[in-house]
Amino acid sequence: MLKVMWNGRSGLYSSQNRIDVISNNIANIDTNGYKRLDVAFSDIFNESLDRLGTPITNNDKSNLTVGSGVRGEELIRNFSQGLIKETGNKTDVAIVGEGYFKVKDGDGNYFYTRDGAFNIDANGNFVHSSGLFLEIENYNNNLSINDNFIIKSNGDVYNLVDGSEELVGKINVYEIIGQDSLKQKGENLFAADNANIKESTNLKQGYLEKSNVDIAKELTDMLVTQRAFELNSRTVKTADDMWQIANNIRGK
Repeated sequence: MLKVMWNGRSGLYSSQNRIDVISNNIANIDTNGYKRLDVAFSDIFNESLDRLGTPITNNDKSNLTVGSGVRGEELIRNFSQGLIKETGNKTDVAIVGEGYFKVKDGDGNYFYTRDGAFNIDANGNFVHSSGLFLEIENYNNNLSINDNFIIKSNGDVYNLVDGSEELVGKINVYEIIGQDSLKQKGENLFAADNANIKESTNLKQGYLEKSNVDIAKELTDMLVTQRAFELNSRTVKTADDMWQIANNIRGK
């Protein structure tokens, strides 16, 4: 019974972890460029069934094991493309396909994001919603929010002056070597140790990439996980009741 209680307890913790992750996904359904998370589970330990008292008909008994208990092993991020939505705002930029924008804080630390909702501050910087500056190659902060500029699909930024295009910089898109190594830093930002400029990019000015959270899937997963939580709680309670009965019988 003790084993049943420990298995049920581990199931309760694991289910609670997944409910927390699903809740976080739902809370970020309107976060630009957010990539949904899921939990990968694994057995806490495996027991061999090759022992006395266990009826086995398979001749190869040495490889037969049974899992005991479960735990949330790691968080798995889904990097699939989110919905591209038109905003009409000329400082909004969406990445179609893989890659990340590179932004910098005041201390020179670099971060990466898929959130392309930028603004231009009084000093001509393209500013992320977190307050960090977008890296633009060869850019001399010579644009203002009132300028008529265009951002082409390859990242080139042109200022339109008297009908002519003046190249003022290039927005590079970075690919992360081993996306699973991304470290979440809050504010829709990631840190990465190994990032390179992508040779071909597809940017869309006036659009934003929304999150890739599917609310129908999240609600279905929430329902399944809540039922798993309920089942594990019943397992613990049943084992506890049986233990009490056994103790009462032994005490008479």
